[in-house]
Amino acid sequence: LLSMARRGLLALFALLACTPPSVCAKKGSASKKGEVLELTDKSLPAALEKHPLMLVSISVPDCEICEQVTRRLRSASGELRVQTKNAVTMAKLLITSQNSPVIARIVQGQLTLPKLIVFREGEAMDYTGDVTKDSIVETMLREASRDTVQVLKSVKQTERFLHLDSWSSQHTDEDKPPRVVGFFPTNESAAYAVYRTAARKLQGLIAFGECFDATIQRKFLGGVAKKSAIQLVKADKRERKLIYEGPLAPAALSRWIATHSVSLVQDLSTESSIESHMALGVPLFLLLMPDSYEEQLGGMMSHFRAVASKVREKMVFGYGFKDTEPWPMFAQQLGIDREATGAFWMIVGNNMEITGRDWSMAWLRPASLGFQIYAMEARGKETAADVTEDKIWTFVNSFIEQVEQFSPPALLDGLVEEQEAEAPSSSASESSAAQSDPAAANYDKLLRERLGSLQMNFNSGVANLKKALDELVDAPQLLPGRVPGLTSTVQNMELKFKKDLLDLKRQLMDIAKRKDEL
Repeated sequence: LLSMARRGLLALFALLACTPPSVCAKKGSASKKGEVLELTDKSLPAALEKHPLMLVSISVPDCEICEQVTRRLRSASGELRVQTKNAVTMAKLLITSQNSPVIARIVQGQLTLPKLIVFREGEAMDYTGDVTKDSIVETMLREASRDTVQVLKSVKQTERFLHLDSWSSQHTDEDKPPRVVGFFPTNESAAYAVYRTAARKLQGLIAFGECFDATIQRKFLGGVAKKSAIQLVKADKRERKLIYEGPLAPAALSRWIATHSVSLVQDLSTESSIESHMALGVPLFLLLMPDSYEEQLGGMMSHFRAVASKVREKMVFGYGFKDTEPWPMFAQQLGIDREATGAFWMIVGNNMEITGRDWSMAWLRPASLGFQIYAMEARGKETAADVTEDKIWTFVNSFIEQVEQFSPPALLDGLVEEQEAEAPSSSASESSAAQSDPAAANYDKLLRERLGSLQMNFNSGVANLKKALDELVDAPQLLPGRVPGLTSTVQNMELKFKKDLLDLKRQLMDIAKRKDEL
């Protein structure tokens, strides 16, 4: 019996010794390696509702670089799960093509892979770190430690948030980015809901704060807030504090914040300033001038500021000297000969629709900087003294008039706080009859605007293709080298056309649902 027992123990030890190490370590490795959710177009919306903070890698089949990113997400996920107590989720979104309709509602413009996007409270924002495990962990720990909107609970905290404290005044060389702050009587109002929505849309562009405390409100408003007060505070001597007075609609508020977050007329003397203005999402009026204008720049700027203030939410203004870095390189991209004299006025965009970005979508930085010219005038022998407000306004207004009729309806309408309810009508049938015709007229107007926008976007794309081909009339041998750029333009046209068609289809379906109103 002892001999049999001994043989049984030896067999057990031999079995354990022959078991592969990977099997023995499987449970331990699972605790170290994290999980990466596998998402599709259909499952993404549900995942965004379930996971308030999620880092998503967009991938397509047979993309080895995308798979490398996924492996790094998995490697970082285990550490993040422990340090954030499951507050951060890693995911891979597999799309069948770069023309995914789901991505078209998230990313405006061309999608480049690999692409990492942070989703907080269901809205997208740029991932700003490197694609390494350590950087992913560091970036997402920072995101997990902050809120979409910072709650301001003391005067000192509010002063620090707005760069109004003594430390900020003593460190004048430190970067002081603009801030948005909302003062509210309650967090249950419709105005507060609009503010939160705009904050989620723009969280990758600017920091938001909110205040309900009466003491803080007295300090910064002079009294307790009776209704919402939304302010944009900047380190700009000309515009230290701006107050929003537009419609309480997320798209309108988002556009106002973005366009007012920069100076009224900005000196674009660095690549970063050029890129930040081009990335905002509205056309840029660009004054590109010779160095001889510099001595008279002060007097001329008053004319540009006067015009810029009239179209502030539709266009941003900037200027540069075409013979001073970094503009010689960009001037070539704009098709301006180095030997050209005089100033150039132009309205440009960053490969976007002529009406600007869709402000109902979250703000994401464009994949690359690319100048798209909407309007341009060579001023020739005109001197700085010849520039007048009327001349600038004529040039700018001719462009504005072309696109103004296509402004999205979401920007035009909004809530009105504390609006008194109208007395009920004596006859419901009379009310219905009185409203039916205006409703039908409004649907007709919106459809015509949608069709006009679709036509303009298509024509704009064709015009850009023709412009590129016209430049090669005398050098057709250069055409193969321009094919990538032409292909990119065609892809952008395709994305915009598909989006426009989807929007048109939804609008028609919406009218069909409301046919009883007509």
